[in-house]
Amino acid sequence: MQLVDRIEKRRFVGRELLLWLWFESELFEGTLSTREHGEFGLWIERQLTISSGKEVTRIKGGYPAGSREAKEALLLGKLPEVFGMHLSWRERECNFVLKAETLSLAGLSLPTVLGAEDAPAPLLDRPTPRKRKKAESPDPSDAEHEVFYERMMLAREVEGLVEALFRDFLTLRLGPAWDTLVAPALKAWSRGDDGVDADAYRKVRDAALGKKRR
Repeated sequence: MQLVDRIEKRRFVGRELLLWLWFESELFEGTLSTREHGEFGLWIERQLTISSGKEVTRIKGGYPAGSREAKEALLLGKLPEVFGMHLSWRERECNFVLKAETLSLAGLSLPTVLGAEDAPAPLLDRPTPRKRKKAESPDPSDAEHEVFYERMMLAREVEGLVEALFRDFLTLRLGPAWDTLVAPALKAWSRGDDGVDADAYRKVRDAALGKKRR
């Protein structure tokens, strides 16, 4: 099988991941969790694209996933293609766009903790730098370097969190819990049924993922 054919055959995986994230973010009222990261806030914000073939529905707003248009698109068999997402974790907030086609993050907006007014004092005092000659071009300041590396670290943390969610999704998708639990709950939720029991779903879901309930 050619690479292009393999990609086309598995293109649905990203869309089902986004659908599952949408479902769980609503079922658990914007509070998700992974073993590595504990609990965090995650919900759809700013933009949502749902499609089926050439039929595309694009919705923008503060909470596009809660709109009537979004739910009607699901009833027509459309699946999410692009999400704008808001992440709240470790007292930090960030926004990014998650694309089903490539499972890539775009437009990542990060806080800069070291640049904040209440940033912690450095662990060690730095020596006063010597004055440079006029002929020398100044290097970026240490503070700028710290902010840059901190943003790199935060970006990697966000990527790691999304990877952990994807791992949990694949565990469910490839296991027996998908047909017995997740798929029926997804169908009921997409129809607008209020009969999905969040606590019962979480219990079976966490057992399938090997999570210990507190």
